[in-house]
Amino acid sequence: MKTGILISNGNYRLSIPFNDSRELIMDILKHGAEVEVKSPQFLLDGVREQIEVM
Repeated sequence: MKTGILISNGNYRLSIPFNDSRELIMDILKHGAEVEVKSPQFLLDGVREQIEVM
């Protein structure tokens, strides 16, 4: 189940359970520059890797 909270700086923090990081990385990338991944590190690394490949 997705959960999200509005942070005091106006950003939105979204938590999503997932089984395969590749699926989550694709979901993140479809939102382009509107998304900033801060953690976990493996997800941040995976998104950076895909951006470099593109």
